[in-house]
Amino acid sequence: MKIKNGAHAPTGSACPKKATELFYVSHPKAARALLGPFLTQADAECGRVVMRSPDAVVTACMVDSIDDQTHWHAMNNAQVCRVFAGAACTETRHE
Repeated sequence: MKIKNGAHAPTGSACPKKATELFYVSHPKAARALLGPFLTQADAECGRVVMRSPDAVVTACMVDSIDDQTHWHAMNNAQVCRVFAGAACTETRHE
């Protein structure tokens, strides 16, 4: 692909984020994860608190790397869950 000045445009994400795991909140009555992705297990635990179900569990999925969009979603999910969980999850902030 070329842009107007003749330079080649990069394909894919310009800077994929390295990660070994993404975390999700699952429930035995659901066929797939209900919340996630999260970058850390602590953030996923906040999601589990938000679920308010004793049967909710944190699960992990191994990945090679994550793109910018997935990274943004994971950061946003963590921030939203911290707000809803309140004081129960204040120690997992990403600055």
